Amino acid sequence: MITQLMRYVGLEVLSAILLASFALVGLLAVFTVLEEVQDFRNQYYFVEALKFVGLSLPRLFYETIPFSVLIGGLVGLGGLAARSELLMMRAAGISVFRILGYAILPALAFALVGTVLGEFLLPSAEREARLGRQQARAQTETIAPEFGVWTRDGEAFLHLDAVRNDQISGLEWFVFNDQQSLLLRRTADRAQYIEEDGNGVWEMTHVIETRFLPEGSQSAYWETKRWATAMTPMSLGSELLVQPERMSVQSLFQKIEVLESQDLNSEAFRLGFWAKVFQPFVALGLLVLAASAVFGPLRETSVGMRIFAGLVVGVLFKFIQDLLAPLCLVYGVSPILAILLPVLVCAGIGGWQLRRVL
Repeated sequence: MITQLMRYVGLEVLSAILLASFALVGLLAVFTVLEEVQDFRNQYYFVEALKFVGLSLPRLFYETIPFSVLIGGLVGLGGLAARSELLMMRAAGISVFRILGYAILPALAFALVGTVLGEFLLPSAEREARLGRQQARAQTETIAPEFGVWTRDGEAFLHLDAVRNDQISGLEWFVFNDQQSLLLRRTADRAQYIEEDGNGVWEMTHVIETRFLPEGSQSAYWETKRWATAMTPMSLGSELLVQPERMSVQSLFQKIEVLESQDLNSEAFRLGFWAKVFQPFVALGLLVLAASAVFGPLRETSVGMRIFAGLVVGVLFKFIQDLLAPLCLVYGVSPILAILLPVLVCAGIGGWQLRRVL
């Protein structure tokens, strides 16, 4: 009996979550197409825009997981309440928290599947989407931000003019001592990434190196010179095109380690890392809030009203998330707290409301 009831409630909630996810992703995809239409130029027209939207679907799905769970919980449990099935379950001695447990299982499975897709499919799809759009708009395969790219290679500060597949153009290194005096400046026209025995190395051309010594400066020139570094074309392209919250957990962890080893600020990547790690908990916190609303104030409302309530709560939750993220970066607040605080508030309100209806 309990197994059949668990399966019944789970399927009701899961089907509502899937329907909500399909509706949200479809709606956002339409908005994305309309937004891209306003920026057609060069070779970037409707077909390329559709390709960009298609590659963006994993991102849209991943980012709407918590809100799909919220709306799906409201609609799925709300449907059971509208048919008085929740009332009969409680009359049969099944507690509110057990019913919530039945709903949590499919929601957790949905969130975990989305997390796996966000780890393995989202970063590569997002990179291809952004790269394809940029290449079509600029009629070039080069990734060239307006002011180039600043990064760090060991003790050196490195500036890159542009990245194109496995090539870099316009490289410039600066090395300073503890007194902030320039010790070395090196330039290279371009660098080509080549694989040798399973290891990658950059081969630079037209390299000029100037060392600044107390007695003067010394310069050297190489037609070609090898450059061994942990940077690869994939890591450079991903970092330039994919925002931290859309990178894989593994890539974020590696980036954080590199930045901390160089005493650089890694808070933006830490925020993206913990946002991905806690994504399933965000979904569950919103589900608890949805269940409390169904057992409480939204018990006898229509489906449309529940969907509207879910959208309002989702927008408010997203607003708080987007507000806490920059505060975390500016004021040094723990990224874990910035991610979990809205979740704990939702779960706390939901748990308090559920205890009232016991």
